[in-house]
Amino acid sequence: MAYVDLNPIRASMCNTPEESYYTSIKERIAPIFDIKKVTDDEIKHQRLHRFDLPLKPMAQFEDNVTSLEQIGILFSLKDYLQLVDTTGRIIRPDKRGAIPINLPPILERLSINRQQWLQQSQQFEKLYASQFAKKRRTLKKTA
Repeated sequence: MAYVDLNPIRASMCNTPEESYYTSIKERIAPIFDIKKVTDDEIKHQRLHRFDLPLKPMAQFEDNVTSLEQIGILFSLKDYLQLVDTTGRIIRPDKRGAIPINLPPILERLSINRQQWLQQSQQFEKLYASQFAKKRRTLKKTA
């Protein structure tokens, strides 16, 4: 996942993950893409006849391991951003680009304090979970 999110940087298309378009990391930092809205608009303008495939959200970050069933990514979004930022700063002779070493860390560049970060990450996950969560069936007990 980090490898893919770093592709625009390694190709020298941008300097930072927050400047990269069409990547999952950009969507996690600043969510703007609403596939339902896009497909409805395409149908409305007759550029698409129908879209009846299931919508699949990005995997959620679950922060930590619990005893409950977990289907998401088992570390925090904050840790992932830091991983991508640190990895992107490594200069590789076989790649054209890297995150400039003199830039501050990503969370500092995004001007996100601890409270804002918590609020934004919870809203992101809530948005996708509520829009695209699979409906769970409950079994009825029979007496």
